[in-house]
Amino acid sequence: MEVASDKSVCLNHKRNVNLTPVQDPPKEKTLEKELEDVKNCATGWKYHSGKCYYLSSDEKNWTESRDSCVSMGGHLVIINSAEEQSFLKQAMPTQGWEEYWIGLTDSVNETDWRWLDNTPLSQTPKYWNEEQFDNWPGNNNEHPEGEDCAHLILSLNHYSLMDAFCEGKELKRVCEAIAVK
Repeated sequence: MEVASDKSVCLNHKRNVNLTPVQDPPKEKTLEKELEDVKNCATGWKYHSGKCYYLSSDEKNWTESRDSCVSMGGHLVIINSAEEQSFLKQAMPTQGWEEYWIGLTDSVNETDWRWLDNTPLSQTPKYWNEEQFDNWPGNNNEHPEGEDCAHLILSLNHYSLMDAFCEGKELKRVCEAIAVK
């Protein structure tokens, strides 16, 4: 901005206005700059609220899924809030029926569902399928230990958590890691 050296400008030839030179206002952050400030996630991971999420396309059993997430620098997802649950629901593809392992199990004490960080499962918000968490041993008792690992099920009109055999079923997985700068 150029200012006359005498700091006076004639407007409409009728009045003189004294102008004081001012600095340009600070530039607003551009979207590009804001994205630079956001904590980063590895390629293929999705950022949300300080965390990174990986939705696999391959399928493994629960133990292999847990180990795979750890090898990638994270863990099976621990869902801490309804807001995080909503993000996951929107992040998951909905082409047919999708199932994903999460970091929830009752393998230590039956019916005592715990996240991998040992926090107990909160019953709110409730996303459990009404008939689930039944510890079903299989048609012919082929899994006497029952269903001890939880997974998310998502389709166009259905969303819930269900229990399943940890080793007897291969599903996709959701990994979670802290985002880093």
